[in-house]
Amino acid sequence: MSSGLFEVARQTHEEIERYEVALADLLLKPCSSHKDKLRQKHQVSDVLDRITSRHQYLVAFYDEANVDRRDELQLISAQKDEEDLFGEFDGRLARVRAYHEKYPTAPPDTAFTLNFDQLEHIAGAGGVGALNTSSSSALAESSTSGAAASATTVGALDFLDRMFSGEEAAGKFLDLYPSHTAFNNLKGVRRLTYLRYIDDFDKLLPIHQHSSNAMDVEDAPPLDHPDARIPIETKRSDAYREYLQSLQSYLLTFLRKTQPLLDVDALERRIQEEIESAWEKGEARGWEDRGETLFGKGKAKASAEASSEAIWCEACARFFSKSTVYEAHLKAPKHAKAQARIDSGASQATPQPGSSSSTTAPNAEHERRLARAKQLAHLEHAIHVLGTELGPLREETRSNVERKSALTERERQAEAEAVALEAEMGVLPSSSDGKKKKGGPGGGGGGGEGDEDDEEDDDKIYNPLKLPLGWDGKPIPYWLYKLHGLGVEYKCEICSDHVYQGRKNFEKHFQESRHAFGMRALGLPNTKHFYEITRISDALALAERLKKQGRQQAEEQGEAEEVEDEYGNTYTKKTYELLKRQGLI
Repeated sequence: MSSGLFEVARQTHEEIERYEVALADLLLKPCSSHKDKLRQKHQVSDVLDRITSRHQYLVAFYDEANVDRRDELQLISAQKDEEDLFGEFDGRLARVRAYHEKYPTAPPDTAFTLNFDQLEHIAGAGGVGALNTSSSSALAESSTSGAAASATTVGALDFLDRMFSGEEAAGKFLDLYPSHTAFNNLKGVRRLTYLRYIDDFDKLLPIHQHSSNAMDVEDAPPLDHPDARIPIETKRSDAYREYLQSLQSYLLTFLRKTQPLLDVDALERRIQEEIESAWEKGEARGWEDRGETLFGKGKAKASAEASSEAIWCEACARFFSKSTVYEAHLKAPKHAKAQARIDSGASQATPQPGSSSSTTAPNAEHERRLARAKQLAHLEHAIHVLGTELGPLREETRSNVERKSALTERERQAEAEAVALEAEMGVLPSSSDGKKKKGGPGGGGGGGEGDEDDEEDDDKIYNPLKLPLGWDGKPIPYWLYKLHGLGVEYKCEICSDHVYQGRKNFEKHFQESRHAFGMRALGLPNTKHFYEITRISDALALAERLKKQGRQQAEEQGEAEEVEDEYGNTYTKKTYELLKRQGLI
């Protein structure tokens, strides 16, 4: 059943009011986990987009230039036919009655329900389409029943899981592995580890001078600026430009997905305005010379500079920087032939360096170089601004990579199983201690007490078993504590009664400086003979016994050694020395 334009406008006003009520309900809903907060932001963004589209329709409807609205107003006000004032009204009333007689069970057009499951489905599919002007089309997107929407999403992944990769963990971390690989594949750059790349991917200033044998040394200091990472030769390549475009696209997309309420378009406009202003003033970071160092001055600019400083030879159509070179050129046969052609009038007039015909092609080349340099400057500035905007996430990503690198294979498998269990049954693992808490009865992971971020802001750490603290400042898992035997204490008297927890730490300390210093204080060598000797008395007794054994070995070696006298008689060394002292030999 068709409705008039004013009825569509009234329904649009009603939709806006209902969306505002739904928006208030969304904002009042408590969310404690990261995933629930992000889901709520996307739902709020979707509702705001719908409200904005309705307002845009109403602004266009109430515009004075809207001919359809003016005609509709004249039609219902009976200004065209003053004799039949209620003719239009009666006709529309008859059409309404005929429609309901034909479809007695049809629902009213004003039925309006907001299904948040459908909001998630639309957000995962790419957003809300434009608002149709007809009443039935405008209401169709919000009148879908909850059962139909639920049937569509049964067995499917959460729209946040479809939106992010596994490494991004629903927007908690950045996934810069593809960009890191592309950066290391650039010709001439110093290869960076992934952790170093997370910190330095927005440091794109040029390196004007570098040593070729230091290209693969990660910790080699930059020669120009602390942020200088890219050689000039690399900046000239198309691969570098494609790398910048890919990195900027990823950062913008990630920012839109993780901060749906942020006006990213306004941020892009601000970046464009900043680079335009800095480029005009010659203050673009790393591009103060507008790419002259990178791409050269161009033929047009070189020609202009040469014309003001050098000497122009009209016959040969070239500049000479010095008068001595120009005078030598005048004596050359090539110049003589060119001058003879000009004198005979065989050749056409040579264009001057300042003429338009001689500078059209160089100027076009200069413009192309300038546009390319400006594009690179814009991409680098955008990456720098976006990297600053994502600063906290970069720190979180670095910490997560360090944590994963310290995990054993068993811990990685346990974490992967916990993530799979979270996706299937709504079990949310805690941040780092391996504990798991269940969500609400619906299994959607949106429960109150079992959220993964509840413990991040706790000042007091619950550690009743006095477990050692890990790299994140929290107690290590109890199974890891038992696996390494950290409950067993080993006391070393030589190390001033220092106590070592675990067999591994105890064995390792014999080669550390503390134990070596204690052995030197006792006047003993820190050799393998004293391995696992922890008491001072035992070490001194062992040293004395080793001395005795050394003397005995020396004596035994003396008895076993044989010598001969001048007559060929054989004696043991001990007997020979004794007879010699007695003067018998």
